[in-house]
Amino acid sequence: MTAGPSGERRRSLHCARCGALNGSDFSRCIRCGAPLLAPAVHAPPARGLLDGRGLLATKILGALTSFVFVGQLVAAHSRDLGLLSAWDKSNYLRFGALLIEPGAPFEPFRLLSAVFVHMGVLHFGMNMMTLVMLARAAEPAVGSARFAIAYVLTGLVGFAASAAWNVFVQPEVMCTAGASGAVFGVMGLLLGWLLRRRDPRWKDLALQAVFYIVLFGFVVNASNTGIRINNAAHIGGLVSGALLGLSYAGPARRRLEGVMNAGALAGVLACLAALGLAQRSPLWRAATSIDGLSRLEAPGREERDAPGGAAAG
Repeated sequence: MTAGPSGERRRSLHCARCGALNGSDFSRCIRCGAPLLAPAVHAPPARGLLDGRGLLATKILGALTSFVFVGQLVAAHSRDLGLLSAWDKSNYLRFGALLIEPGAPFEPFRLLSAVFVHMGVLHFGMNMMTLVMLARAAEPAVGSARFAIAYVLTGLVGFAASAAWNVFVQPEVMCTAGASGAVFGVMGLLLGWLLRRRDPRWKDLALQAVFYIVLFGFVVNASNTGIRINNAAHIGGLVSGALLGLSYAGPARRRLEGVMNAGALAGVLACLAALGLAQRSPLWRAATSIDGLSRLEAPGREERDAPGGAAAG
């Protein structure tokens, strides 16, 4: 807070990119020029008992993702951190990656556990860095409880969209994981929030969303880099996040605070349960590799060869 010439107190905004202090009436950072994505000053944020200024939900979800990633590193049993090369398929499946393959058992809990699994250091680092940048604006705007609910739901919807696409539209074998569906959900959350609040900054955010989807999605997949991006998860997360943002930006209802807090707790517990079920699943013990031709020995079935692929979400 700063004091103006007349003595009244004015709000100040921190840039999510560089941390510089800006006036409340600034639309772009005075240091780096990035759009200031904080909620409009005259629009009070919708908050539960946890107002989001301490980024509690981001810290919990980030810590859980980091814990899973450390587990992946330990389970790899090698010095290869997965920076440029792929890990064993069993590593991904053991910690909760989603497997889409005809004849393989479908485990619904993987739609949620896959949000916390990553396919290497770069994948993990980029997702967590982007999450923190977006969360610094989104969580104080909507509150920690609503933010946690949005993160869990958009991550789940993203992988549900991915499963539907790979089963009904473009059938193929895929092992996929990553937080980027939920990260795009946070971007959509901000987009919907700003749009309903009639904040012109939604246009800049919409352009960024389109840029990232086109550049990191369709362009990378069309290249011969060997990297595959899960576009369906990104788009599913973005759209569902925008719908939640439009809903959250409406008139605050105090009577829903308890429901939101309970929903956030239930969401985190559901994530823990899904990760626990992945550890107990026989599916990851049967997977032997993720290269070119992946071999999967399903329980009660003969071992067979099937084309396989991994997609980063």
